[in-house]
Amino acid sequence: MPTQIGDVIILRTADATFSTHAVGQVFKDGQQDLGGQTSVRYVKDRAAAVAEATALVVPGRRIFFRNLDTGEWSEMAR
Repeated sequence: MPTQIGDVIILRTADATFSTHAVGQVFKDGQQDLGGQTSVRYVKDRAAAVAEATALVVPGRRIFFRNLDTGEWSEMAR
């Protein structure tokens, strides 16, 4: 995905019993993950992840959702 500084990424992974969502802001154009960041927030469900992302996103920027289990990306409507 063509991320830009100020965008926010939600990364999701799940197993049979629970899911985890990591939420963080993009600090480098083209960033595809949250590696090396210290300000990543972890939550259990998608609604909480979206709330965290909405609080972090810079006006005029986007929120991206990536399912780590399938590799699928999407841009979230706000």
